Amino acid sequence: MKIQYAIGALMGVAVLCPVNVSASQYLGVGAEYGVLNEQYSGAEYPILNFETRFGMDFSDRFSLEVEGAVLGKDDREFEGGCLDQTAVDRITNDVSVGCAYLDSVSRQAVTVNFVLSQPFANFDLFAGLGVGAVRTSYTFTVDSVGVSSTEAFQEFAAADIQQIQNYLDFFLGEGAIDLQLPDDVSETSIDLMYSLEGGILIDDTHRLSVTWNPEYGSEEVGKYEYVGFSYSWLFRFDDF
Repeated sequence: MKIQYAIGALMGVAVLCPVNVSASQYLGVGAEYGVLNEQYSGAEYPILNFETRFGMDFSDRFSLEVEGAVLGKDDREFEGGCLDQTAVDRITNDVSVGCAYLDSVSRQAVTVNFVLSQPFANFDLFAGLGVGAVRTSYTFTVDSVGVSSTEAFQEFAAADIQQIQNYLDFFLGEGAIDLQLPDDVSETSIDLMYSLEGGILIDDTHRLSVTWNPEYGSEEVGKYEYVGFSYSWLFRFDDF
């Protein structure tokens, strides 16, 4: 429900303007390609978003628009250390252990943008400041556990390692030997987000821009910074 309240509040900002002011309206559709950078780990997630926007030009220099971005998601496979080596050595000697991990990040956002433009003959340069809400979902799982020795390499599913941990807890007592298999994670967070944007509008139709979102997020899903490059095709209505 919180995202609905946030979206409603943001769209309310866009419509609370003086009714006696003439404004040209436009709808835009397009796509944005960007990179999410997780601030703690440095992991990068390329994201392709579908974009829509509704805007009002109050003059040739000032516009107000509501922008939405959906469908952005990236899955990542990576390897790293896992399990407690001291605990492993108590079970068997001369082996090393590594894990294959899977994680994913998805992002949906809605922002209200305040845009200032500098018109030229066939194009406008513009810069914008935006504020909005972003919904971030993060998942993390252990895909497999690899055990290497001087003689062989064996790969186990995470469920197999958890079963071994269950046997150890049953026969030796809980916590006697803790392999420390990482837990799966599935978290969603809705956060306030700011944006800075700059770009060019060609023939009042073709909108190209670069957007930067400073750090946002939470401890549960991670803290992210985002840079995106977008194109939108604008369809204009009569003034009201």
